[in-house]
Amino acid sequence: MPQLIAVKSLSQLCLEYVKNNMTVLCEKLPSADFATTISNQTSQSPFDQLPSKFLEEIICALQTKRCLKKFLGLLAAPQLVTLNLNLRYLSKEDDSSIRFEPNSLRCIYLKNLSLRWSSLRNDKFLTTVIPMLVKLQVLDISHTETEDSSLEVIGTYCTDLIELELTECQNISDIGVKKLCVSAAHNLGREDEKLGLHKSLLKLGSYGTKITKAGIQLGLETFRSLKIWDMATVQILAGIHKKDFLNRSPEIQKYSLMNLEIASHCDYIPKSFGLVLSLCPFVIDVEINIVQGLTDSDLLSLLSLEKLRKLKLNGSIDDCSSYVTFTFGGGVTPILKAFGNSLKSLSVSNLCDVNIQVITQLCPNLQFLELIDCFSYFTAKLDEECVKNESLVLKQLEKLSLYAGNSSRPISIPRKHLVLLLSAPSLMDIYIECCCTLNDDVLQEVARVQKFHHLESLEVKKCHNVTEKGIDVFMNAQNPLKKIVLRWCRQVTKSNVDYWKKQAKMNNWQIVIQFDNFEECDVYFHGKRSEDEYDYHEDQNGEAGDYENWEESSESSDGYDFERWL
Repeated sequence: MPQLIAVKSLSQLCLEYVKNNMTVLCEKLPSADFATTISNQTSQSPFDQLPSKFLEEIICALQTKRCLKKFLGLLAAPQLVTLNLNLRYLSKEDDSSIRFEPNSLRCIYLKNLSLRWSSLRNDKFLTTVIPMLVKLQVLDISHTETEDSSLEVIGTYCTDLIELELTECQNISDIGVKKLCVSAAHNLGREDEKLGLHKSLLKLGSYGTKITKAGIQLGLETFRSLKIWDMATVQILAGIHKKDFLNRSPEIQKYSLMNLEIASHCDYIPKSFGLVLSLCPFVIDVEINIVQGLTDSDLLSLLSLEKLRKLKLNGSIDDCSSYVTFTFGGGVTPILKAFGNSLKSLSVSNLCDVNIQVITQLCPNLQFLELIDCFSYFTAKLDEECVKNESLVLKQLEKLSLYAGNSSRPISIPRKHLVLLLSAPSLMDIYIECCCTLNDDVLQEVARVQKFHHLESLEVKKCHNVTEKGIDVFMNAQNPLKKIVLRWCRQVTKSNVDYWKKQAKMNNWQIVIQFDNFEECDVYFHGKRSEDEYDYHEDQNGEAGDYENWEESSESSDGYDFERWL
């Protein structure tokens, strides 16, 4: 059932009190701006006794309230593992004035540091503070004005760095990559430490920078352990090794990359996909944007891989354009036959003749399935004796997303296939938009098969055949729902939502219900407010509660969570 509003634990009550009464608690201290008064590493803050997890929650809460600067020095305790200073939650004054002086820095054992969207440039922070963070494993300075010289500092001192995020740092170029590589090569790790950056760096995000193919080539040659780099696409790698391929060079050094993409904004050299895959034997995550020249035979190059865990296929928006010789039956199905058992995530968009039954039969272990703007669905069965079950419920499916970006072309998924997908017993998150097949009868039929014992989030948008009878299926004590979002569904009214809110209150359910009238749809899409603004507005008025999708969660554990990449 939806979680009951439980009595809060003593630790929760104490944490909330601290978050809401920081000013009162700090009145008796010599100075609230602790970072500017500490002159040695032995000085202590009253917060130094708190675990890092609690400190991170307090910091996050104060960012939301736009009052972090006043207390940051107090909270940046030595045991702090993760520090997220995001401009989204800082006033402009705070963002420009928050600085750590070397002799006052206490959180020197930080492992995760995020400065996304801050006004960071080449200031004292990079030159004096970064060298002191000897345990840093994750550094995110995306969307900042950081310049090339910053990468020399990072390469020199961050010898244990595992992940570096530079997304949309538009001042970063090939010169910065060279500085990072050269400084990393000169600092192979302290004597009592580990490998050095050239071996420790596993993930690099640099999309939106000025880095070119030359910089990418230098980076790949230096950081041989890199497993993820968003700019190392099939087209880039094909360009780097074009002469090697033409000359049939017998010895080309392999890469450690685990993900690979055929980018949509670059010309594709026919048959190059297979050649690039031969250089990347460890790939398990593939994104393919259908471009001119790509054929079913190119996709079949994936069969050379040992296993495949994630597959994302983005077709042409031109409704099965004639220049695309890529099909679900001839290209996708053979891949699903080969890797179906190992595949955990599948996303398909803008393709024709998508066969949901084939997906469920060949990919029984899927945990995530996304179908976006597919032009048509095919219902033919697999012509194979080895497939014994006519339909197979995806027992491990946790997240299901079905939507069309264009409301003038709603999804027409075959009814029996929609019932099949919604019958997955492990579903935790359902998102459905512009699905004309979804109606009360479908939801009631699914409810006779399963009770949604794991469902926590339900979001239905612009599904005009759903009424209160269909949503009533979820308003019971048999599921753990935490959030229901209903937007722009013509037959769902505010009075329906008011009744469900009253029902939740009477049953003491801890559930958030968000709603937008169908009449408000035009206002929303004419730029009156964005979805993020809507959620924040609702939260400030106590309606929507706290949402995890506001900000990417930061890992606060002592170990680095590599699985979150995959």
